[in-house]
Amino acid sequence: MIARSWAWTHPLGTATSPNERLAIAIGVGALGTLGFAVTSPILPDLATEFGVSRGSIGLVQASVSIPGVLFSALIGYMADRLGRRRVVLTALLVFSVFGCAGFFARSFWGLIAVRFLQGIGTSGILGIGIVLIGDAFQGEARTRAMGINITGVTLVAMMGPIISSQLATGGIFRSFLIFVIGFPLALWATRMPTDKPAGNIEQPHRHIAAAHRTMRKDGTLVDYVGLLVATLSGVFVLHGLGLTVTPLFLEEEFGTPVGQRGLILASFQVGTILVALRIGPLLARFGRQRALTFAFWMMAIGAALAGVAPSAWTVAGGLAVAGLGFGLFIPQAQSYAASAAGNVYRGVTVLVWVTIVRTAQVVGPPTGSNIADRLGGRAAFLIAAVGMAVLAASWRPVRSILKR
Repeated sequence: MIARSWAWTHPLGTATSPNERLAIAIGVGALGTLGFAVTSPILPDLATEFGVSRGSIGLVQASVSIPGVLFSALIGYMADRLGRRRVVLTALLVFSVFGCAGFFARSFWGLIAVRFLQGIGTSGILGIGIVLIGDAFQGEARTRAMGINITGVTLVAMMGPIISSQLATGGIFRSFLIFVIGFPLALWATRMPTDKPAGNIEQPHRHIAAAHRTMRKDGTLVDYVGLLVATLSGVFVLHGLGLTVTPLFLEEEFGTPVGQRGLILASFQVGTILVALRIGPLLARFGRQRALTFAFWMMAIGAALAGVAPSAWTVAGGLAVAGLGFGLFIPQAQSYAASAAGNVYRGVTVLVWVTIVRTAQVVGPPTGSNIADRLGGRAAFLIAAVGMAVLAASWRPVRSILKR
């Protein structure tokens, strides 16, 4: 009976290699990024199809992120209490079913509804992949693994807009069929070993409070909170400006067709990949604090370059520079979020971090699209550049004051 139950829950057996477990974690996280990447190049066309303003179309991006704000911390708690495997498999199925449902949506609010439901699955798969890596690796090996993870995830995020824009030339709703790949990925993910929580896990509010006490005792709370603030800023630049304002800006300012928009958007991910692949040597050479400062300045400079760009392909250059900064920042952010409160609280600390990511993804797109609609795309990029420059110049002095 036990053997029969095992065959049902593990139809492809169990992954024993750390490399395969890392690959599964990358695949899970990469699928989650497609929730944003697939719709980005078709936003102007969806606005036309549904007859809504460009200031409103950012809701298509925001709606998939709202559940992350509402449920990510709870999902992190469930991962700590029930185990990572059960949460991942459930989230994969929810994400894929409602992602594919976008193909059948023929009203603006209908699409918003299925995107919201897809976002519930996204909340699980984006964060739990990071938790899985945190479970499997320690110290510098964890940061390197996070760099490999970001490379794989970003490569998929880069290909998403390209594939989506090409599919959209035959009908914009065809882009949503990309999410069918979640079903074979879920089958592969059944190879994850059955995991059990370490010890008794408290009720949600007590679990989060205990994580807070642990970080205060270990002296990691200030850096963790600072990490959340920096993440909010960096992800706003990516999703509010990069993936939302850029296609609107390209179409309005330069008349860039949908087939080229995906290629230009992909330049951000190219920059991210180039740095994430070398995150270990870069940190060894410059140190973590200097690397973070470089990261914020590159995001500021990249946004400024996009804001003053005289051509569509110059916008791509600005996005690539911002992507370099993003690739230098995110692996460090993920690694710290996975270690700030130890193994017992890893699910909740990572998923609280994901909550901040999702908050930026909710606030960024409608804010960016409204600024672009009222003031123009150039103003939106320049405002973001000023914000990132302030972060780059002030984070170390502020940290020193709070650490006293």
